[in-house]
Amino acid sequence: MLNAGIVGAGILGCAHAENLRDHPDVTVRGIADIRADAAQRLASQVGAEAYTGVTHMLQHRPLDLLVVATPDPYHREPTLAAIDAGVPNILQEKPLATNLADARAIYEAVERSGTRLFVNYANRTAPMDIATAYTIREGLLGQVVYGEVRLDDHISVPTALWGARSRDWAEGSSTAHFLLSHVIDLLRWYLHPAEIKQVYAVKQQTVLGYTPDLYDAILEFDSGARVRVKAEWIRHMDELVEFYLSFSGAEGTLIYNKLPGFGASASWRANLASRLTIADLVDHQQQLSTAGAHTRAVIDRGAPGTQRSPGAEGTLPLALESYGHSTGKPMALADYVIDAILTDTLTPDSWKGPGALPTHEDGFKQTLAVMGIVESAELDRVVRLDQLS
Repeated sequence: MLNAGIVGAGILGCAHAENLRDHPDVTVRGIADIRADAAQRLASQVGAEAYTGVTHMLQHRPLDLLVVATPDPYHREPTLAAIDAGVPNILQEKPLATNLADARAIYEAVERSGTRLFVNYANRTAPMDIATAYTIREGLLGQVVYGEVRLDDHISVPTALWGARSRDWAEGSSTAHFLLSHVIDLLRWYLHPAEIKQVYAVKQQTVLGYTPDLYDAILEFDSGARVRVKAEWIRHMDELVEFYLSFSGAEGTLIYNKLPGFGASASWRANLASRLTIADLVDHQQQLSTAGAHTRAVIDRGAPGTQRSPGAEGTLPLALESYGHSTGKPMALADYVIDAILTDTLTPDSWKGPGALPTHEDGFKQTLAVMGIVESAELDRVVRLDQLS
């Protein structure tokens, strides 16, 4: 049985507390928040003790796992306190940090201590994100040369989502930290082992004033791929979030309406390399199904009246597609983290996605890329990530 504590009793802290309360291998022992009423309210819901500071909690409650769910700029203090107290496992909300000094401090403390730190990049658990990573990593599109990702929020997110604290919260973060942290991690995961080499970005800050309205950037990977990423939170739209991704490979294309808006449907389609056979198609479909990503195999003959041509040597284009898919359980990664802790591995048997669960190294590289975007937008020039100080 793992003894767990949570610092931060906001939206995500509450979600973590409820998830851990219901896990058969976890007991929630403590909830810490500088707001005593919020800490007490959540603690009473999950049968834990309430504390107004993480240090006080760590002094009174030996923990096997600490969840850090404080606002974006305030991850450093509780994470370092937990490391200093000898907590062996930490699950931290993304981003790792909102500046490089904090990110390096956390990274170096983890490296020195041997504490295992996971970052909650929850999008990695969604079935069609697993399918996207698999499709790209298996070379089913050929070499990916270009991508486009848009992740946008309704304007109510920076103005009202956290109630009276919304402006202060948004002013301490931005779409680069709050939204592009998700995007950067997904891109690094999809395109592994490629890494982001340099970025060029612009920002706009005319609507909200106290925080940028949006960031728009081109990321260049050392594989040669270029990906445009854009995140804004000033949209007046029907949905709270819109999320669209597409990738062009030398031999195929993938389009993913993850969280669609304006009447579009959740959908995913990968038009695959023409060198693949029908047997290959079925095999990849089965591999994805085993990982929980259920797709339909398509032999695309083209719609009546179209001039679509067969693939190489007269073969018919092959595709995989999915409609109406789920984004997955909100705290699914936490469950995999618990399995990883209990079995002492970064790849527990329950985890069906490619690669290991995200750690402090992923968090640091994500923060590095986001800070490159922020600096590029400020300086209006290309920024190489290996030259960031």
